[in-house]
Amino acid sequence: MKVTVFQDYASSLSLGPQESNGEDDVNDAASLFFELANAQLIGYRVANDSSSAAENDAMVIIKQHSDAKAHTGGIIWETSYLLAAFLSSKFGLDRNKVDGDRVCPLGKTLEIGAGCGMLGLILAATKLASRVVMTEAAEVMDILTENVDQNKVETPTTNNESESDDDDKLSNNINGIHGTSSKPVCPEECVSVRRLRWDCLQEDVLAAAADNSSAQENDLKPNSFDTIVGTDVVFSPSLVCPLLETIKLMARKKDVESTKATRIYLCLQIRCADSHSLLFSEAHKYGLEVVDVTGELTSCCPWAVELECLLLKINVKEEMATHGKKRKKCSKEKKSKKKDKKSRKRRKKE
Repeated sequence: MKVTVFQDYASSLSLGPQESNGEDDVNDAASLFFELANAQLIGYRVANDSSSAAENDAMVIIKQHSDAKAHTGGIIWETSYLLAAFLSSKFGLDRNKVDGDRVCPLGKTLEIGAGCGMLGLILAATKLASRVVMTEAAEVMDILTENVDQNKVETPTTNNESESDDDDKLSNNINGIHGTSSKPVCPEECVSVRRLRWDCLQEDVLAAAADNSSAQENDLKPNSFDTIVGTDVVFSPSLVCPLLETIKLMARKKDVESTKATRIYLCLQIRCADSHSLLFSEAHKYGLEVVDVTGELTSCCPWAVELECLLLKINVKEEMATHGKKRKKCSKEKKSKKKDKKSRKRRKKE
């Protein structure tokens, strides 16, 4: 089965829209991404500077379901490619900075609204993230799980499983991703999939904590992520506040022990103006601040301008870390004031 490789298309986008030959240019960004959306298998090369010659053709391969009607998670949206390119450009050089040892600059990463799984698998395969937890709504889970299972390098267990079980488990490593000749490159321990519905947040977080089917620790533990990413996740006014609540629960605040706050990036197109406005206006209620940093995106991907894509950085406000303490302090002050008033009244009566 033919694999359409993203980089083969992206090479013609490097000049940016200002140097396009006009609206009829067959290589304009919108036309190219339309073609990509209609391909069944999409490949994304994940070789890096330290890769050997044999690894230069290593790819993440995603099977798209363009015929999906009940949701939009059947295809890879432009913003997934853009955010992958941005994160690689911004953090890629940090992978070899600690005494020559390879590090994963994004750390433990949560992807909200992972869709087909392209972005999260790229982050895991390129070692930008040490672990990626990809989350989606129930109706997209089958597509996401299929792509993650096909792209991860599975290892035989040492438990009581039979040899035939191990043979089945390793079939992707032998047969290739989605029946192609390409072998998986994402370590099994670095990727996982979870259902996470923003409007049923607590239910899904508790379900993940109670899941004993995986040898991994609770991978959806609140406040445990170094990085949170999402693409095209702002599209419905009714889901903006649940989205912010999800980010608030999963993000980590900076503390006095020098633990860094979670870095959060969303890449999106304005699909609903009301939702976009709500994101900015409601964020502060959740201890978050939304900042438009699209300039950083267009500096490494000029074609983001033509696609009208935005890059948002969400900061976790430091004062929220002591918000509870401040409220307790205020309540104590109020109580002491009331006591003072009562004592003054008693004195007057006496």
